[in-house]
Amino acid sequence: MFITSGPVVQVRDSYGRVNVNSDTDGSISYSGPMTVLINRYSASASEIFAAAMQDYGRAIILGENSFGKGTVQQHRSLNHIYDLFDKELGYVQYTIQKFYRIDGGSTQNKGVVPDIAYPTAIDPSETGESVEDNALPWDSIDKAKYERLNNFNTIIASLEAKHQQRVANDLEFGFIEQDIAKYRAEKDDNLLSLNEKVRKEESAKADEERLARINQRQKALGKSTYASLQDIPKDYEAPDAYLDESVNIMLDMISR
Repeated sequence: MFITSGPVVQVRDSYGRVNVNSDTDGSISYSGPMTVLINRYSASASEIFAAAMQDYGRAIILGENSFGKGTVQQHRSLNHIYDLFDKELGYVQYTIQKFYRIDGGSTQNKGVVPDIAYPTAIDPSETGESVEDNALPWDSIDKAKYERLNNFNTIIASLEAKHQQRVANDLEFGFIEQDIAKYRAEKDDNLLSLNEKVRKEESAKADEERLARINQRQKALGKSTYASLQDIPKDYEAPDAYLDESVNIMLDMISR
């Protein structure tokens, strides 16, 4: 769809046999500029796609380091094939292969590293394939035969600088940084009050903070503010800072 033809992903089994899966139709649906947005929970197939676009130089990858699931599973029934009338015993799932990027590196554990990273509260050392018990290690194989379509290394630094400048002055990313700081301060707090008065006070405070943010947005847009949450239109949607910034980076790419 985004390349004319060529390898997309490599797969190696437990015997060391490597199979290269390729795009062979010789056609392309879209050849224009691309960015791909990923987060820590982008896993498996989405990592294969992001990695291929990055290796080809077909797109700039934005967001967070992905999950790091670079393995292939198969599941089989625990029943014998002739136990048609016995109670179902369940299934077992086991790993049979590993995925590899066309540059030879695995997505296992390491995942896909974005070209431009976004602020996030997620600590990679706390979630992802690498923290799972008995996770297979990262490794590499020979690279597949392919040609890069673009070399974004010459513009990444410039795009990154503009991105950082916008983030530092953007209202929504300011809110995100506040949320990140709050999450990190409270994430290890495992106490929850059962006192009704305390819970109502906490709820009221959260409502006040939400209203304050919405009114900050309204002021920034030169619009009138709201007296209460009940005055806010039901179809109100908060801006998506990550998507908006991805559009800005795309515009920077196109303008070069």
